[in-house]
Amino acid sequence: MDEQTAAAAGARPTSRLVVDVVRALRGWVVAAAGGVLLLGCYLGVSKETEVAYQLPYVVSGGFGGLALVLVGCALLVADRVDATQATQSRLASQMDDLHTLIIAAAASGAADADRAGAPSTQAAPGHGGPGHSVQGHPVTGQANAAAVSGQRF
Repeated sequence: MDEQTAAAAGARPTSRLVVDVVRALRGWVVAAAGGVLLLGCYLGVSKETEVAYQLPYVVSGGFGGLALVLVGCALLVADRVDATQATQSRLASQMDDLHTLIIAAAASGAADADRAGAPSTQAAPGHGGPGHSVQGHPVTGQANAAAVSGQRF
């Protein structure tokens, strides 16, 4: 039960860390139980010499153990997928918030510049620095005479 489910039920909210540990632990426990059944199957089969006596061990312990190992692995994979989706949704929410803040800051900066009558903070063509382009031509680390003088091509 996570924080939201616990809060809706009126119980004390559970820490997210506890929920993650319990989810991972249940997968490992189920897989370990399957491993124990497989080990029991091996030990039972190894002490019998006739195939007719080995078959019940394989059917009961072998198939059951294999099924438990697969279920345990599926639980572990599902836990990782849930954790990845939760992280991606949290990051997407943070990116949306950051985008909103950047747009708001840019709008308030442009409004402040208009009110003060100050020139725009954008660099003049030809003075963008390394990696910026001048009329569609990339400027490298070496100063291009046309780029420095602002001459158009």
